[in-house]
Amino acid sequence: MKRGAKSTKKVPKAKVSPSELIRSALGKCKKPDLIDFLVEFSNQHVEVQRELESHLNVEKPFSLVVIDIESAIALATDFDERRMNYNFNYDHESYEAVEKRLKKLIDHEELEDAKRLSLELMKRGSYQVACSDEGLMSYEIEDCLKPVIKAVKRAGGEPAKQWAAEMIRADKVGFICDNELRKLAESKS
Repeated sequence: MKRGAKSTKKVPKAKVSPSELIRSALGKCKKPDLIDFLVEFSNQHVEVQRELESHLNVEKPFSLVVIDIESAIALATDFDERRMNYNFNYDHESYEAVEKRLKKLIDHEELEDAKRLSLELMKRGSYQVACSDEGLMSYEIEDCLKPVIKAVKRAGGEPAKQWAAEMIRADKVGFICDNELRKLAESKS
């Protein structure tokens, strides 16, 4: 065939989709094998695990909530540093998971864990905002932090003021929940 000449052969269209082939292959598997495969696959892919937990309405024991939040913070704030000063993609679902689980900690009166994890989110999240072009994820970070700030404010006292001051120092951009945290840090005990 000459250069630039187009092939006259037509590629036959597939009569079945890849999804149909997978469905057919899975249909031949035994249930225990499918369960083992899904569990292993979800252990390797956090997004799949999150989807399965949601779809199956899995209620995790409270002891796993802190671990889940730590993992979600790491996923939410992860980015490719070679893409600094660009509007890079970030994991909205992980920020939603952080917010939901921080609220769960507060509901179970685990405020110290919520404060510690919020500080970690502020450090990592504000760095992510500082490295992005427009800092679009700052709204998600604030949504995660506001319930914790509200709970800390209700608890009051000197520890609340100290935590707020620590959060302000951890903020690499200087504007994430700045009004709420400043008011709390300057409040009268």
